[in-house]
Order: sequence, then structure tokens, then C-alpha cells
Amino acid sequence: TYAEDAATPIFHHVGVYAYRPAALAAYPGWDIGPLETLEGLEQLRFLEQGRPVLCVEVAARGRQFWELNNPEDVPRIEAMLAAMGMA
Repeated sequence: TYAEDAATPIFHHVGVYAYRPAALAAYPGWDIGPLETLEGLEQLRFLEQGRPVLCVEVAARGRQFWELNNPEDVPRIEAMLAAMGMA
């Protein structure tokens, strides 16, 4: 627990994933475990299989984040990038 007067750190998950071909080939054969079932995050299957997962902190204050999960997300992301002068 945290003291009421202490600042509680808040972390935002920014997911950018890169996998080795052998790990991707093995992935479908691994059972879905309790962590992945509970959280709905497929990368937890790597942890449950004892595979290393590298996490790094990024400077996020004042940044805008978005999700790109499906083809339908592309126009929205392109518009946001254009508004930021990045497209």
C-alpha cells in the first residue's frame, strides 16, 4: 500500500513488439496460461513459457498514444500523424 501523501507512480503500457522467427513459430503450440487468460495479453504467454521479455521505460509525459490493431485504425492514425506534421 502507499501512504496517502506519497506520489503513486502511474505507468502506461506502450506495446511495440519484435519477435525472433523461431519464437513465433513455437508460439501457436504453447498453451494459453492463467496470466494471458486473466489479462488478455498474448505476450504474457512468452513469460509463462519462461521466455525472456525485454521492457524499457520511455519518456511519455505530454505524448499522445494510439492503438493500431486493425486495418480500420490506419486512417485515424494517418490523420493524427498528419496533424502532428509527421505524415
